[in-house]
Order: sequence, then C-alpha cells, then structure tokens
Amino acid sequence: MLAGGLLAATVLLVLVRPGGVGEAWWGAAGGALALALGLVGPGEALGALGEMREAFMLLAGMVLLGGVAGRAGFFEGVAALAARAGGGRTGRLFLMVFLAGSAVTAVLSLDATAVVLTPVVCAMVARLGLPLLPFAFACVYAANTASLFLPVSNLTNLLAYDALDLGFLRFAAVMLLPGALAVAANAAVLGALFRRELAGGYRLCGFEPENPAFLRLSAAAVAGVLVALPAASALGVPAGPVALAGGAGLAAAALTRGWMGTGEAVRCVPWGLLALVAGLFVVVRAAGDAGLARLPEELLLRLSAEGGLAGLLGVAAVAALGSNLINNLPLLALSLEAAGRAGEPAVYALLLGTDIGPNLAFTGSLATLIWLGLVRERGMEVGAGRFLAVGLAATPPALLAAVLGLWVSLRLVAAGP
Repeated sequence: MLAGGLLAATVLLVLVRPGGVGEAWWGAAGGALALALGLVGPGEALGALGEMREAFMLLAGMVLLGGVAGRAGFFEGVAALAARAGGGRTGRLFLMVFLAGSAVTAVLSLDATAVVLTPVVCAMVARLGLPLLPFAFACVYAANTASLFLPVSNLTNLLAYDALDLGFLRFAAVMLLPGALAVAANAAVLGALFRRELAGGYRLCGFEPENPAFLRLSAAAVAGVLVALPAASALGVPAGPVALAGGAGLAAAALTRGWMGTGEAVRCVPWGLLALVAGLFVVVRAAGDAGLARLPEELLLRLSAEGGLAGLLGVAAVAALGSNLINNLPLLALSLEAAGRAGEPAVYALLLGTDIGPNLAFTGSLATLIWLGLVRERGMEVGAGRFLAVGLAATPPALLAAVLGLWVSLRLVAAGP
C-alpha cells in the first residue's frame, strides 16, 4: 500500500511540478524516499540501475549529441529545409514539418523534437505569418508517434531494449512498417482536422547559419552515429558506448575549436533526465516488490495469450490507455517483466501503446507536458479538452495502423539479433 502511494505521489508530482520544481527533483526524491523507507534495499536499487547501464549511456549520448547539434543551428537548418521543401504551399509545409520532426525523433529522440524543434518551428511559422497550432501539433505527434522507429527514439524503447536484450537491427526492422503506417495515419488525420488553417501559401525565407563549419560537423556527427549504431549491433558491440562516444566526441570537437564553452557543454548532458529515470525506476522497483506489477502482468499475459492480431491489438490498446492514466514510463517499467515472459510480439505491442498512446492526453508522456509548456509560452492556449478531442480523432487510427503493421512485420522479419 505504501509503495503504491509513493508511486502515485511521485508520478503526480513529476507531471504537475508544483512550485515550478522540475520533474527530475521529484523523481529523484521519490527514489530516495523509497530507499529511506526501506521499500527497496540499496543493493537491489543499485542492481536495478546497473541492469539499465546501456540505456543510460544511450540516453546520455544521444541527448548530448542533440544538445551540441542544437547549439550549432542543426534544428534551424532542419526547419529551413522543411520550409524550402514546402515550396510556398502551407499544406505541403505542414507535411514537411511532420516528416522532419519524425526524422529528428527517430534519430535523436522524441525530446529533441518536442523540446528543441518545436520552438524553432513555431518561430519559423510565425515569421512566415502562418497559424501556429497545426504546426505545433505536428511537432508533438511526430515526437510521440515517430519514436517507434529505433531504440534511441524514446526512453520507453531504451528501457525495453536494454532490459529484454532486443537486438538493435531487429528492433529497427520490426518497427519500420508499424512506425511508417502510424506516422502516415497521424499526418493524414491532422491534415484533415486543420485543413482550413493549412490553406494558402507563404513566401520563402533564407537561412544563414552563424557558424557553417560547426553546423557541418554536427550534421556529420549525427549521420555518423546513425550509421554506427546498426553497424555496432551487427558486430555485437553494445550501442550505449557508441552513442556516448558520438555525443562526447562532438562536444570535445566543439570545445577544442572554441565553438562552445565548457559550461554550455556540461548543460548539454541530460543530468536531470538521468536523475528522473533513476529515481522513477527505484520507485517502480519498490512498487513491483510490493506486488503492484501483478495487475498489469496478469492483464498483459491474458491478452497476449489471445495470439495473433487480436492479442497484439489488446496489448497495445491497454498500454495506450494505461500510459494516459499513470504516464507511459512507469507503465512500461511495471510491465517489462511480464512482457518479457509473454514473448517478443507482446513487447513490441506494448511499445506501440506506450509510444503512440501519449498523443491522447497531456498525461501520457513527459515530452507532451514539456511541449505544452513551450507552446503556451508562445501564446497558444491548448486546453486539455482540445488536446483530447484531437487525440480521440488521431490516436486510434494510428494505433490500429501500427498494430496491423506489426502483425505483418513479425511475419516478414526473420528472428535474429
């Protein structure tokens, strides 16, 4: 009972952030309290965190890479390419922004799209004199939905990838079709919902990076890491050190050339995110030890036992709804052990729900909440009702398309690393 109360309180405080205190502090405090109350022992907590070391290295490396690239103007360059590809037509620009956001999410993580690309896109759209809301929604939907593609795209993917030893190449191969279908479904539905705002055109603006050499190096580093990760997986090399080396290497190159200061580089390391994940994981481990994982475990095992398309759809739908009730990160952490026992199809279906589900309501993912704060800072009032209305129209088709894609993909992609 105590562990359940601590989990509920920690998740609530992380989501609400009372007093403006960041979510990392609440997550870390929850983990510390679980230790202080004896709900989980220090050895067990350290062991649980040690099991996730590759996920932590992947997370730190990719966020560091994105942070340094962001200071080079990488995301402004992506937005400018989208504007050029839009060819002066607003509807086409919307599609280009959605695709650009999806690419950034897949390669650098949903946080890069939700936190860094969103303000850049909003500034570009305002400069072009276009309505902000459709493009803001394109960013958050691209962040959540396109996080299906790679283990590095979403923290939920990383946790499952590391805990259940999912191969990088197989993960990418299995999730390619579900991710593509879900992105297409979301783009189509959002385009239809905002069709009036997306009528008309715009005049193209130029983009001049402040430091072209820094931008070129950053783009090369991002491309290099994208190539190195699957290559490392094929050779049996852990992905975590590869990502960390890529992020640290770019930061070191920028420092030695005087393109950024030491303080800037240190701020690019996701200290808060690492503390949040560590704290939440300890709280979830305490809740699991208290038996709170039994309900999701029994439900997941029962649904996956259905087998076939119905079983996949059941697991994905329950995961999507659960993500909006308690947030996708604790939901995934509570369900990992059961998913591993249920088998590979259930694991991927679970990730469909935890990645796409947060498009339904604000509470689904931390990235969605951060996105909400960013768009409100720019004068856009997106209420819970408006977000839910869009989510009810756009999330079910994307989830269904992704499940169908997964069902096909599991039959086409041979088992392997």
